[in-house]
Amino acid sequence: MGQSSYVVTVTVQGLPANASTIVYVDGSPNGTMSGGQSRSFNFSGSATHYIVVQSYVPDFNGQGGTRYYEKDTSWAFSAGGSHVFTYTAQYYLTVQTSYSSARGDGWYDSGSVAQATLEDGEVDESQGTRQVFTGWTGDASGTGLVSDSILMNDPKTATANWKTQFYLAIESDPLGVSNLSGSGWYDAGTQASISAAATIPATEDTRLKFSHWSGAFDGQSPSGSVLMERPKTVKAHYLAQYLLAVQYDPASIQLSFNETHAGWYDANANVQLGPVPTIISLSSVERLVFSGWAENGSSLRDLSMTVLMNHPHKVILSYRTQYYVDVRSSYGSVTGSDWYDRGSTARLSVSSTARTWPVSYALSGWTVDPSTGRLDKVDGAWTILVDRPYIIQANWSVDYLPIVGLAGGLALLVVALAATFVVARKRGLLTRGRSVGLFRSGGIRSRSTRMRACASCGNRIPEGAAFCQRCGAAAVEAVAQSPLEEKVYHYIVKHEGVISLSKASTDLGISVEQLKTITARLKKEGRLA
Repeated sequence: MGQSSYVVTVTVQGLPANASTIVYVDGSPNGTMSGGQSRSFNFSGSATHYIVVQSYVPDFNGQGGTRYYEKDTSWAFSAGGSHVFTYTAQYYLTVQTSYSSARGDGWYDSGSVAQATLEDGEVDESQGTRQVFTGWTGDASGTGLVSDSILMNDPKTATANWKTQFYLAIESDPLGVSNLSGSGWYDAGTQASISAAATIPATEDTRLKFSHWSGAFDGQSPSGSVLMERPKTVKAHYLAQYLLAVQYDPASIQLSFNETHAGWYDANANVQLGPVPTIISLSSVERLVFSGWAENGSSLRDLSMTVLMNHPHKVILSYRTQYYVDVRSSYGSVTGSDWYDRGSTARLSVSSTARTWPVSYALSGWTVDPSTGRLDKVDGAWTILVDRPYIIQANWSVDYLPIVGLAGGLALLVVALAATFVVARKRGLLTRGRSVGLFRSGGIRSRSTRMRACASCGNRIPEGAAFCQRCGAAAVEAVAQSPLEEKVYHYIVKHEGVISLSKASTDLGISVEQLKTITARLKKEGRLA
């Protein structure tokens, strides 16, 4: 019996007309087939035969990145039949990057989704220089290390984009200063903003003060900007400062004077305090008087002082309070009016009697204003504790003393005459209209004695006297006196030489000034001593 024969048919689908796959029959090439073509093959016998096609068929249009893939490339048979080889289009995803490692490139079936992936987003290129991933472009998108999904309906390219960055380092002098800003990575060609704190407290009275920048930036302002075209370093320099504090004793000094030199100063600077005023007037009766400067137990009396700022300083400016004690008196001579330190003792004095012709006065006491002040008498003087301003007024009483004597007698004779008149009156020796003949040849005359003036010296001498008792010249006829002078003269004689000006002016009907003038004239004429 002969071998039976049979026919098999092979069809190729999925390939474009310009693409074809090589057909292998039992391992031997047997022509090519394009998409949509069918071929028949004759076989006989019962042996198994194989028809095989290519797994991958490139695109013959010249488009790189496109191919066709057949998963099942082999058909085995031993009898007649048909088989279809179906190809699927595949597209290539290209992932491009200048730095780091990328994944995701390769072949993908048409219509599938692909993603590009970067291993690192930052790559150090050299000291202070790095590359930073910024995002995907081309057929990919997104800014993450893994791109957004890419639909593979054509050959695709995903490109990773990078930028160059430079590092700005900010250092400090001295080391360890905080509050500096601006250190970090900056895109090439951009401006980096830098800043430093103007002052940095260390303690209550010690601090650091910004001085200047050095390195890649120069300036005295605490802020600035640096162009980053390479890695750069800038340094902020600080100076130590100490506080110079001025305290006031008493605190009220500040109401009238303030030491403007107090404040913060660079280490080792020399600072002059003052000059301060010697006296600060608070009112007409209260003032402050400079006492001195003091610090840590040492003192200085100069109006100015120089301080070396090698550490914090606390200086005390001292003034002492003074009050004015005003000692007043209408008569006599007083002492004690002056400025006195608060808490000190003022010592004042005044004569116990005073004479304002023709009246004498005696000290009767003091008036202290305000009345809280107390006067004490010590060793013939008065003292008062000065705890505030005082006005101290001396008080006087009138002391009626003999103010005039009659012509020609001595002081003792005047006193004797006054006593004689008193005694005579008590004994009834003096009677109205009767003259007394006592001391006829002496300097005192009775009321009835008539007088005339010496032609040589003007002294009043009794009528009938041969010689002037004052100058010894021969007596001549005197000029008659005015009635008012005679009236005043007889009034004084009547009161035995002791009168009160105010009462005498009233009794005589003349002014005090007239009385003084006439009395002075009588003394000049020698009628009154």
